[in-house]
Amino acid sequence: MNNRQYSSGTGSSLWISSSGEIAHPDSPHGGSGPGRSVRPRPLGAEGSRSDVLPHPQSPAGRMVLTSDIGRILLAEKAAPASQPTQSTAAAAQTRRPVVFAEFNNKSRGKHVEAIKGGNQMGVHPPGNFAFVNAVELIFNVNEELAKKMGISHYRCRQRVHRQEVWERELKDGKVTSWSRTMLGGAEPDDPDEGLQKTTPPILAFHDAPGFMATANDAQLKGPGGKMTSKTAVFVFMRQNFIAWIEGARGSGKNRTWEVVSDEVKWHSNQSLGRNIFDKGRWVAAAEGSEIELGHTEGQPK
Repeated sequence: MNNRQYSSGTGSSLWISSSGEIAHPDSPHGGSGPGRSVRPRPLGAEGSRSDVLPHPQSPAGRMVLTSDIGRILLAEKAAPASQPTQSTAAAAQTRRPVVFAEFNNKSRGKHVEAIKGGNQMGVHPPGNFAFVNAVELIFNVNEELAKKMGISHYRCRQRVHRQEVWERELKDGKVTSWSRTMLGGAEPDDPDEGLQKTTPPILAFHDAPGFMATANDAQLKGPGGKMTSKTAVFVFMRQNFIAWIEGARGSGKNRTWEVVSDEVKWHSNQSLGRNIFDKGRWVAAAEGSEIELGHTEGQPK
């Protein structure tokens, strides 16, 4: 090897390792090079004991015994829990003045004046279109906290998260498998002002999603106004929603709105079939129609 001397402006050469041997700074023997470096670890690792495990196919990994791995993982489990990050701690301290209280999908309307004591909630309730569901979402206001925050007015907000229609058709004397024929993405779906209660301590709103149709309609209108197939014999519509409450500081033109509650995810499903023994009228399927908290997805059963 050439025995020339290497030097740098700082008095030490990047090409000379800590042991005094000449090596390229980017080579394994030469170290990490001139840039900043940290102990090698998997991407996203946070420096826990198990982070020191090398990849099993690496040169170092081939020298690790199964017993060594076991001891490291046991030490990891025995170690005290790490402190929450600043963002986690800040989120835990955040308090909203409005809290979701009830998903009324069983009894009659409780708080919204237009349906109070009269309209029944749930799947296909009487007194409404045949193929809609009904619900009343209810929230409680911490008036003391709201006052400290300067919140004095409220409104109910909602958006469609996703909605879709699936169909099974009668073709050549056979019923086809489920096929998704309509798909709609996120869009605003705020409750009508007349179907909201926005005076504390209780806030609430009413919604009745589904097919605005009768049993005699030949086709059903889905998302975007698209109609179901004329040959459809089974139809399934899924609607996923997200609701929340906004509060306002100030008044008049100076009023500014902000989110004052957590989001509430809920869904409404309609499962219908044609009664071939009754002029092909639409009827509710034995199962599949529901209105509940949370979102659903996937092909109908």
